[in-house]
Amino acid sequence: FHDTPEQIVQQINQKIILGDPQGYDGIILTDVSSSFGTWHRASAGVPESFASRVRERVGARVPLFTVMIAFETKSAIPFDAAAFDHDVLWFASKSNSKPGMDGRGDDMMECWTLVSTPKYAMDKIEETPMQDPKTGEFIPQTDDYLQCVPGPDLKAVFLEEITSRDGILSHDALVTVPSVVYTDAQRWGSALPAHRHLDENSITRKTISGVPYDSCRCSLAPTKKEQCRHGDERTFLVDEELNLVQAGDMMSSFTPGFEGAALSGMDAAKYLFEKLSSVRS
Repeated sequence: FHDTPEQIVQQINQKIILGDPQGYDGIILTDVSSSFGTWHRASAGVPESFASRVRERVGARVPLFTVMIAFETKSAIPFDAAAFDHDVLWFASKSNSKPGMDGRGDDMMECWTLVSTPKYAMDKIEETPMQDPKTGEFIPQTDDYLQCVPGPDLKAVFLEEITSRDGILSHDALVTVPSVVYTDAQRWGSALPAHRHLDENSITRKTISGVPYDSCRCSLAPTKKEQCRHGDERTFLVDEELNLVQAGDMMSSFTPGFEGAALSGMDAAKYLFEKLSSVRS
């Protein structure tokens, strides 16, 4: 239902109750938005006693927009991935360079994924919030908005960066690039956790529609243990009585990113497996 208009969602009466004692010994949640209030589409009806602990541990989240563009043919862009010193565009990578995605012929379209800066995403979410300020209803992202605002914005900056001498390629800037034949965009309101040391005093933090965001950009590599403001060394959050676990990079004590998320998930699975095994034995 993430992109479904609110009036359609309200017509659906089906409810799925998590934690039914007839069917679950334990639950691991990985989407941090499951602990949002009922206004959010990803809300899982988590007990408020646990949801409040999740929100407190998350602190602020880092929002991003991503855009995928497809060139009609292969380009002469001389890199597979790059980070940019720009207010709008943060990172770009060529999908064709992924293992198994190359070597499919010269007539294959060339696809790139573009990632916005957190500051750009925060500004756009403030302009077009995720929650109606009057009714509190969830505002789904629409193709009309994504294709008219973040999509064109990131595409335009990327093309300028590779064709302008003031861009990332400097004097090696490309004269022409193939036509862009496809564009798609996505809003990630909870793309990354803010770095673990940041708190409510962070100068890059802003609360929008009751949700704290932070646009601070720190190094995401290498993955390592960070000094956490919450002081918990575990990489996940757990309610011992309910066997309810929240895992993922938002809960991890490692550097934000994929590896921190994977370590959190593995640690949470190990914890729950060992606990349930000890009970059954």
